[in-house]
Amino acid sequence: MEIWKTVVDLILIAGMSLLGIMIFLLVKAKTRFSQKLLIVFFANAFFFLLYYYGYLHQFILVRGIALLFGNGVGFLLGPVLYFYLKSIVLPESKIVKPLLKSLIPYLLIWLFVSGPLSITLVFNTLHDFHKLYSKYKIIVYILEDIYFFCYLVLSLKFLKNLQKVYQENYSSSNANDLIWCRNLIFGFMFVIAVDIMFSFYQGFFAPLLWKIDIIVSCTMMLMYSYLGYKVIFQSQILIPDFLIAKLDNYDSTPNPVPKDEDVNMQSLDKNNINPLAFTTEQVEVLKDKVIKLLEEEKIHLSENLSLGEMAFQVGVTDKKLSELLNKHLNTNFYNLVNEYRVGEVKKRLCDESSSKYTLLAIAFESGFQSKASFNRIFKQKTGLSPAEYRKTVISKQPM
Repeated sequence: MEIWKTVVDLILIAGMSLLGIMIFLLVKAKTRFSQKLLIVFFANAFFFLLYYYGYLHQFILVRGIALLFGNGVGFLLGPVLYFYLKSIVLPESKIVKPLLKSLIPYLLIWLFVSGPLSITLVFNTLHDFHKLYSKYKIIVYILEDIYFFCYLVLSLKFLKNLQKVYQENYSSSNANDLIWCRNLIFGFMFVIAVDIMFSFYQGFFAPLLWKIDIIVSCTMMLMYSYLGYKVIFQSQILIPDFLIAKLDNYDSTPNPVPKDEDVNMQSLDKNNINPLAFTTEQVEVLKDKVIKLLEEEKIHLSENLSLGEMAFQVGVTDKKLSELLNKHLNTNFYNLVNEYRVGEVKKRLCDESSSKYTLLAIAFESGFQSKASFNRIFKQKTGLSPAEYRKTVISKQPM
């Protein structure tokens, strides 16, 4: 038992030390709004771990202070994590009000539960309140976990929408920089699901012989460490204003045409095609323009190619080009451009002179921005890694 206590003690101390360092670095840094949210996140997590450290050593005062600022962790961390993701993309003005509304449950818990519990623990008073809370605390724990879980689901939905928006408008998806966050969310979901099951069991059946809370806190510490490591390298993802609205109102169906748009315009060159009324001839004309840009002018070799830039060269708006690709060509901008980039890589690898170049050099020359995206997209399109594909090409070449 002593060995177990020592291990938990070391984990809690390491976790609090790490969180303290991350808070210090964030405070000292030139703080963006997203970093301010992380300070709140890590500070609450610090007191969350501090409570269990005080519990382990029976430090009443430490437990009381930690309880005041670390209780109700799910009511705070869920919304903060969700709006942290939004703050990487959206301006502060679009985040503050909904964030404050989402924190109302945490404020209520702080006023009517955390505060009285802290007073009870430190000053040994409010006994009736403590009895009442002990009777219903399992329900509070489960509600807290469910609230946190709901915001994790919203976070996943936001990441999915961000990915879709980028794939429809950019040839290189910066949203892939947030894959780490998706993994983190799945980790939190697993821990919370386990916590809900054990809380339910303890509340309605029988208490467990070992403290599930301490195990959960140690697991959460690992999550905080992963988050802290990743956010150090996370940069702001900037997107144009016209894409911002899509993130919260994304629909798999094309956006409807405004009522005042003229549905009878005939010219393709004046950017006034109605995307819901493409004729076969219009589709063919636009398709030919797109193919010409890709096969003859090879605009996909530009690593910063965007939907707007291609639309300008085709002679339509970006929304209309997106509608053409989605509805009439059964693809999107991201997949179309990367299909041609993969084709360019394959073509160059078939050239015997390509042996002088590394795969990464060929990838960059073909329009890819990074090694990770190149490897992922190439294998997705061909079923082989770039290195495997190169080996098959070499094996087929005459000796």
